[in-house]
Amino acid sequence: MNDKIKSAIPSGILVQIAFLLVIVFVFFLLVKNLVVFLPGFLGAICLFVLLINPFRWLTEKKGWKKIWSIVVLILGSACLILGPMYLLIQTLTKKILVMLDDKDKIKTGITSVVDLLHTKYNIDIFDQSNLEKATELGGKVLQSIVNTSVNGLMEIGVAYLLLYFMLVDYKSIERWFNKYIPLGRANMDNMKIDMKKLVVSNTIGVPLTAFCQAVVAYVGYLIFGVDDAFVFFVLTGFAAMIPVVGAALIYIPLVGMLIAQGDTTSAIGLLLYSLILVGLSDNLIRFMLQKRMADVHPLITIFGVIVGVNLFGFIGIIFGPILFSLFFWLIKIYRNEFVIPSENKQA
Repeated sequence: MNDKIKSAIPSGILVQIAFLLVIVFVFFLLVKNLVVFLPGFLGAICLFVLLINPFRWLTEKKGWKKIWSIVVLILGSACLILGPMYLLIQTLTKKILVMLDDKDKIKTGITSVVDLLHTKYNIDIFDQSNLEKATELGGKVLQSIVNTSVNGLMEIGVAYLLLYFMLVDYKSIERWFNKYIPLGRANMDNMKIDMKKLVVSNTIGVPLTAFCQAVVAYVGYLIFGVDDAFVFFVLTGFAAMIPVVGAALIYIPLVGMLIAQGDTTSAIGLLLYSLILVGLSDNLIRFMLQKRMADVHPLITIFGVIVGVNLFGFIGIIFGPILFSLFFWLIKIYRNEFVIPSENKQA
């Protein structure tokens, strides 16, 4: 019986299986204990894709030393990343969260809006028993954004630490990929192009679109007399990155606030301005950017944000769609590398 088993399963295959099982087990241990650093790892990859060409230009064309090139690129990109995060944290901690300490005032404001809509327009938005829950929910959401923003600082630190070593040894990394990734030369070249488009679309296209929307909305806030317009400009910039609802998360409550203050004319004007101009700017900017960046389907963005926020918190708004797009991109690479060649051989 033992002789039959030995003849059926060669010892070389058994050794390979055992070796693969050990690799999978060690890989599982590594992933289990390092998954908390996954956002930092993804951030390092995104930064590497964006900065590798400027790094090559500084070191190869301009003759800069590697260390000075890396310092300049890290400081420059950090200003672009940490600047908006600093504004968000400052805005939420000094303005919004201070307001949330006076929940009775917020509840009174919401109640006045609800009563006005119910009596004047016969629109019943909230049941009275749900007003307190809505106020508490808003406080929890804003506090969670602050917490994830603070955690984002740690993740950015990890990303830059990894980025430093990736840039220093980028030639070794490229040789390793070319040697060990089981893809043909054509698919490797396509992989580099697709990866760059994917990263640029999500890390530059999405924030840039949101910023432009926020600028358009900010003009409307100034025109229609919104108090602390710059605060809501910052919040609109981050809300606009959320698919489907986007900037409406900010300007709809502002319309309600103007109604509560008795300024119905400004409320209607801000609502029409936001629906037409802010919404139009979103579509126009996306149309312009699609010519230069990857055209990511809206459903990928929506489900990517859901997955990303569950995995990484607020910063998952950026990394979630990248992961989701990466999944379909891997399927595309697999098809190009293994399925199409097999079909051609059979033909």
